[in-house]
Amino acid sequence: MLRRVAILLLAAAGCLTVAPLPAAQAQTTGTCVLHAPTRVAIGRPYIGLRLTMSGPCTAGGWAAWDLYHPSRGLQDTAFFDNTSSDMWDVYDFHTIGQHTWRPSGAYDGAFNSQSQNTVVSDVRLAAGAWIASSRKADVVTLTGTSLLYSPTSQSYFKRSAAGVFQYRERGTTTWKNLKSVRTSSAGTVSMSYRYSKTRDYRFALYSTPISWDLGSATTTR
Repeated sequence: MLRRVAILLLAAAGCLTVAPLPAAQAQTTGTCVLHAPTRVAIGRPYIGLRLTMSGPCTAGGWAAWDLYHPSRGLQDTAFFDNTSSDMWDVYDFHTIGQHTWRPSGAYDGAFNSQSQNTVVSDVRLAAGAWIASSRKADVVTLTGTSLLYSPTSQSYFKRSAAGVFQYRERGTTTWKNLKSVRTSSAGTVSMSYRYSKTRDYRFALYSTPISWDLGSATTTR
């Protein structure tokens, strides 16, 4: 069961920051091991994330980890009592940033104290990316749209953000950068260039301290 701690911080608008950047995964080893997501994207009012534990604490024992934010302090507690799974209730008013699951006690079924690991979960807002395309003769026009989830309105809104148009040759799997751009305050940006052959295109957004990187669906022109 998770002990919910009231959090008053509302993460509002911000800038997105493209090659996907892996979440920090600072982790120490232990005999009783917590498995928690390292990257959490808040894109709706509530997300239920399953936490699991492995090691000698699962059969007849118990273990707990406290979730701490570096400036906001204790945010949650994961508690496993003779079980290997628990739910982490993440609401959209959750504090944004890197959080650390710290050991808070662990015992096996014979009441022997056990060591625990430490895991970092990075919580940020979810982004949205759209792309539209058109072709006239050999001129391809691409339009990208950037969005960000707002906990206040519990919806996505268009906003200015840094991103990049990318292309992929037909029959290949590698995306390459075409042009780095920034969307306007209305959330859109367009570019045109000459290219006669057919390519796949997408619009991708970069990660920022409050939001995760994201690539749009693919369009072909």
